[in-house]
Amino acid sequence: MNKKDKDLLSLYLKSQNLMTLATGGKAPWVATVYYTFDKEFNLYFVSSPRSKHCQDIEKNNNVACSIYNSHIKNSEKKTGLQLQGTASKVEGWDRSKFLLKMWHKAAPGMEEIVNVKNMMNKVISSRVYKITPTYIKFFNEPEFGEEKYKEFNL
Repeated sequence: MNKKDKDLLSLYLKSQNLMTLATGGKAPWVATVYYTFDKEFNLYFVSSPRSKHCQDIEKNNNVACSIYNSHIKNSEKKTGLQLQGTASKVEGWDRSKFLLKMWHKAAPGMEEIVNVKNMMNKVISSRVYKITPTYIKFFNEPEFGEEKYKEFNL
């Protein structure tokens, strides 16, 4: 992925805050979660290990995600992404604290509830999860023109 594509992808990811996460247990499942990301395009979300999607991840860590702006009209040029990757629970309270700061910046409003102190004291069951992408299909019709999208194997 060249620098221009990385910059475009980063700008797009910053412009959104929700992703649809697909997992596979006995049957496919989707969940909508708030996310943040790092410079390697790893995605991070917060959820309870008791949720269906996190239970699925424990059994099968292969996931798919999509991030899109649902307010774009059908007639407008599209931007969005689809990806495949693997998911895992983040280990370590220091790492979780660092990632929660990033997550709160991307999805503010839950700082007093979703924090490491409440996780450690079992006030909440939520944990931070990481998605490591292996494949990204990035739609950006305004930038890519007739090509419409680019694919990246990571």
